[in-house]
Amino acid sequence: MDSNFMPTVLLPSPLGPEAPIGEILLAETAIRIELPPSQHRLAVERYNAIRKYIERPESPLCDHVSLFYPQGSMAIRATIKARKREDGYDIDIIAELLLSALTPPGEVLDLLFLAINGPHGSLYHGKVKRQTRCVTVEYEDGMHLDVTPSILADRFDLRKSTIFHAKKEEPISTHRRLLMNTHAFIEWFNARAPIDLAFGEAYAMRAQANDRMLMKAAAPAKSVPAHSKNEGGKSSVVVALQLLKRNRNIKYAHRDGRMPPSVMMACFAGHAALPGNSISGALEVVSGHMLSALEAAQASRQLIDVRNPECPDECFTDRWPEDLRAQQTYISDLKVLRHQLALLMSSELSLPQKRDLLISMFGEGPAESVINDFADQLGQGVRSGTRMIAPTGRVMIGAAAAASAIIKPAAVQAAQHTFYGTSW
Repeated sequence: MDSNFMPTVLLPSPLGPEAPIGEILLAETAIRIELPPSQHRLAVERYNAIRKYIERPESPLCDHVSLFYPQGSMAIRATIKARKREDGYDIDIIAELLLSALTPPGEVLDLLFLAINGPHGSLYHGKVKRQTRCVTVEYEDGMHLDVTPSILADRFDLRKSTIFHAKKEEPISTHRRLLMNTHAFIEWFNARAPIDLAFGEAYAMRAQANDRMLMKAAAPAKSVPAHSKNEGGKSSVVVALQLLKRNRNIKYAHRDGRMPPSVMMACFAGHAALPGNSISGALEVVSGHMLSALEAAQASRQLIDVRNPECPDECFTDRWPEDLRAQQTYISDLKVLRHQLALLMSSELSLPQKRDLLISMFGEGPAESVINDFADQLGQGVRSGTRMIAPTGRVMIGAAAAASAIIKPAAVQAAQHTFYGTSW
């Protein structure tokens, strides 16, 4: 035999039959809360339509837009369903304007509002809201698109820009300009959270399967990143970030005040990113990194101060936390999440117990779909012998499924969903 011969070792898929139950439940939950491929296509169409509309000949911003580019979650493939919108998603766009840097903040936002809202009877009229820092277009299907106006601050530092804070009901003296470089942050994050091939392919296959079920001369523009199923999936840290955001949304759904900003969470995720991690591993690392920083600030009686690593003048936490109480609230949330994650990944818990954890962590909507689909897969696994149910109710996988202490496949009858309780 050739001394240089190296046998091929086929490693199990990160989300295949040998994967821990908790890992599969986390992956399927993330897939159900993210922007599915079909909705991603719609988002891209709306992104292209709005930028063309802003530049139409009769628009007050005709010939005054230098560049459009995506920002926020869509730019890093971490979009999830929007808070307080059952089926909605956020699309965030920067419109880099060719206006004087001395233009008052309120005037910039009002000008963008007029450009999008248009005259009575026009395409977006009546569907547009002027916000404190952006202009929002709301669609009937729940999706909404936020367009943030900016003006380039330094032509030698591309995309370092000024954005504008101007609450309409507040005096002009409170309006202000803020430095930002979201483009540089996106490049920084994507470089630190590259797609892991094995994980990415496994995740993409699950995303494709879920989407199949669901389907049953302008200013230059940077394209919206392709959906994860078309680019070989995504990294585990991005999936963990989506789950963190979903957990936050669930916790804050009925609370007053602001919630922890997504960009702050993305920054912590970027700093904590590790190659080759599992979803549960990434979720544990990112949440732990964020918790440590928040606890350190709380112990010093200070509010957390998180900056753009590519633009230190840009503060990601300038509007949250409002005070130490708000900061402590999220610290407590993270502690609960980390405890629940440990329980979810435990091999000692029964499936009904994992179901209850999943609902508490991420809500009933995605959990119901995940559990129903997993029940079907479990039934197939029990019949094939790759998964079995112990007398305690916990699910066994791989070699453990061959142990004599478990119920044999023949003893498991067709009542597949009886151990999940009633509808939830």
